[in-house]
Amino acid sequence: MQTNFSAAQLADPHVAEAEKILRKCVHCGFCTATCPTYVTLGNELDSPRGRIYLIKDMLENGRPADKQIVTHIDRCLSCLACMTTCPSGVNYMHLVDHARVHIEETYKRPLPDRLTRAMLALVLPYPSRFRAALKLAKLGQPFAGLLEKLPALKPLGAMLKLAPASVPAASPMASPGIHAGQGTRKNGRVAILTGCAQSVLDPAINDTTIALLTRLGVEVVVPEGEGCC
Repeated sequence: MQTNFSAAQLADPHVAEAEKILRKCVHCGFCTATCPTYVTLGNELDSPRGRIYLIKDMLENGRPADKQIVTHIDRCLSCLACMTTCPSGVNYMHLVDHARVHIEETYKRPLPDRLTRAMLALVLPYPSRFRAALKLAKLGQPFAGLLEKLPALKPLGAMLKLAPASVPAASPMASPGIHAGQGTRKNGRVAILTGCAQSVLDPAINDTTIALLTRLGVEVVVPEGEGCC
């Protein structure tokens, strides 16, 4: 991809790195096949390739982020499935992270959006709070349809609809600590990211992962103080 950054812009190491990444993109579109938002929505701007065009335009022109860019960047799940299919090795992860920093520095989100994000930041990274919020969400589910009709509360209504009917019990295996590998042969040491949602919504995934690794002789460390991925 051809870029047109000025020498002054390239003096910023983050912009220089972004420019190198942009130059690797050849517009092939292989990334669209593995992007969940593009597959679901069918909008080119909700594909990695489309987002790369938006990011390039924003950074090259040195302009603040606008509502359109924020909408499409926010929809990116950061699953990085696109990077597994990119033949050119485009480091999309760094590019979208750079774009998000630029957005937070140059774009003032609407008040309802800021409140929703603040609420999620106070709840999601803390399993006990998240578990309590999910239990309370059942009380609000009958009003989810009404909330979705109000633009300012539409995200809250959507989240209430997604709340599960029941919440699994907390697993002690996911607590910070070290799980020793079984057997006499040791096959290494790994750290596991339990995740903010997974440890609450489906803790069996972490339990099974730890059990399988330790059975194979791998020591598993659950770090203390890990936050939301």
